[in-house]
Amino acid sequence: MVSTTVPPVVRPRARSIGQRVRRPGLVLTLGAALALVGQLHAEAIPADAPAVGMVCTDGTLSGSTRTFNLVAKSGDIETPDGNAVFMWSYANADAPDNGSFQSPGPVLCATQGETIRVNLTNTLSEPTSIVFPGQDSEVTGNGTPGLLTSEAPAASPSDNGSASYTFTASQPGTYIYESGSDVAKQIEMGLYGALVIRPNTTTCPAAAAPCAYDDTTQYDRSREFILLLADIDPELHHAVKTGANYDFDAQRDRYFTINGRSFPDTIMDNGSALLPTQPYGAMVRIQPTGPDGRPALIRLLNVGLSNHPFHPHGNHTIQIAQDGRQVARTEHFGETIGSGQTEDFLLKWDDQTNHDNWNPNTNPLPVAQPNYRNLTFKDGNTFYAGSPYLGYKGTLPSGTTQQNVCGEWYFPWHSHALNEFTNFDEGFGGMGTLLRVDPSGGCFAAPSSTVLPGGVVKSGSVTALAAADATYFQVNPKTTTRPNSTNATQTTITVASAAGFPTSGQYYVRIDNEVMQVTAGAGSTTWTVARHQLGTSAATHATGAVVTALANDWYAGFTSVPAGATNLKVTYGGKNCATTTGTTCTALSTNLPQQTVKICNWTIAGAAGCSTATSAGWVTLPAPPAQPQGVGSSEISSTWTTNGPSADYIGTGANAGQVRVLVHTERWTAPSPTAFATWGNFMQVVYDAP
Repeated sequence: MVSTTVPPVVRPRARSIGQRVRRPGLVLTLGAALALVGQLHAEAIPADAPAVGMVCTDGTLSGSTRTFNLVAKSGDIETPDGNAVFMWSYANADAPDNGSFQSPGPVLCATQGETIRVNLTNTLSEPTSIVFPGQDSEVTGNGTPGLLTSEAPAASPSDNGSASYTFTASQPGTYIYESGSDVAKQIEMGLYGALVIRPNTTTCPAAAAPCAYDDTTQYDRSREFILLLADIDPELHHAVKTGANYDFDAQRDRYFTINGRSFPDTIMDNGSALLPTQPYGAMVRIQPTGPDGRPALIRLLNVGLSNHPFHPHGNHTIQIAQDGRQVARTEHFGETIGSGQTEDFLLKWDDQTNHDNWNPNTNPLPVAQPNYRNLTFKDGNTFYAGSPYLGYKGTLPSGTTQQNVCGEWYFPWHSHALNEFTNFDEGFGGMGTLLRVDPSGGCFAAPSSTVLPGGVVKSGSVTALAAADATYFQVNPKTTTRPNSTNATQTTITVASAAGFPTSGQYYVRIDNEVMQVTAGAGSTTWTVARHQLGTSAATHATGAVVTALANDWYAGFTSVPAGATNLKVTYGGKNCATTTGTTCTALSTNLPQQTVKICNWTIAGAAGCSTATSAGWVTLPAPPAQPQGVGSSEISSTWTTNGPSADYIGTGANAGQVRVLVHTERWTAPSPTAFATWGNFMQVVYDAP
């Protein structure tokens, strides 16, 4: 106890109105908040840090010694109710953080067998230190003697205190590092962080990596999450800031945090500029996995004074370790994690055929979906997609603000001590976050429109492209007519219309049994042509003869692809048929049409750059698979990943959220190519949503 005198109840300072307007809370849509976050970035985190998941601070490795340089300092954090709380914390003194205050301290990551050296600089007005619970090797300290370990003396006007600690990381696992000085006060003030020791290749063979411990604990490194639980009594923090007395027997926590944030701030991305001193988000984001898919790894730590009954909705977790040591696997619907404990869990969302993989078209739910008119959402705001099917969005009542991006599912993870699921006694908030389950492979979208800059619709509509089934969007090549006869030698001809034919470059057309190459005049009705091309003979052609393009071009338009989407992929499946008439696909197995799938790069010339089939904005999707592809009457489906930033392919302004994908198919090779029809079966874009 510091004192038996209890100061007046003092709330932390409130934010100014000018500061409050930039906080998203639960009202501002995530899209708007993310758009702002995309322009700015918190200081205490690398610029290339992932948006979700654990962010490691790796220190400096020299030989087998890994060195971390930390600074004990003070700063402020923000709470979702508009307040600020004075904190102490450890900051990373090295680049790129350069000593920027952050809460909690950085996640220190090392490998089993390394020697870890932590250098501590103290800028606080009292001595402090670091202890490393759970390490079974001796921790040697270099500083002034303290009760539990060597201490860094209090800072003076002329100098800061310092100490250093060295130990061997002999066991992999999840650990806490925290102050070993006046622990009741200094840990409450925020002097704590996470230490992650990854197994070496002896414990976890390279073929099995990554593992949390041994090869029985393999997981998906892109789905690694850390949830560090803490509790805050703002009266104590205010007393420390002002030098007042405080009675620890009167402690009452008012804020409860995960990774230094309280809900709903916990679901914002890592590095959000709206929370410059709280760099770590806490949303757990996964996708369904197949039978051989690796699970996510959840590292749960409690640095607070209280035990916390933490409850994950949506699916059970499998506990694999406690306090950095493996335990017998058990399934958990909830877990009370004790003060100072760490626990590791695997989380998997199985995608089982005809079970979890419900689909409105091929595997509908056995019960009717509630009518959207019967749904009511608190404050007219929801994360529900309007559809119970993963990856699909439905209709919501008019005026409802929807936070859902692409039909993903959300489940709350929170403390089951409901007083901890609040912000200064107002719910919901505090020690809570969300589990987000994205569609398998990422968010996906089907085209909503088609445009034919070089072809005509034979049959079907854009809806035929939504699923790989027996319905097709069928496109024939463009045709026109000769307004007069053609002799066998003339090299200039006129056509009734050039609409739908290329407006630039050279291309091939067929009149009766002769193939000609248009070498000049593209875009006009007077063409210069090279005769008897591609193995055909020059001939005379009567007035009204049909001129048929030996290529077609069409593109599909997608809407509502969110700004900030990444890892954009395009899938297209279809075939080409030997005739342009009839309702069945005539076999085409020789002299195959060559297909090239392109995507609109909006940064080249905006919408105008993708207005015609030959516009400069169309860029060929890169290998694999290589393009063009020979595609006959045997259907081929391919998936391409875009080059460069996904943002280049997502429209902005008047074209916000639009993606355009062009299919160009040509038959320009000998012998004697004839017209064909393109049958598109399936097209979609897949992306990782923000």
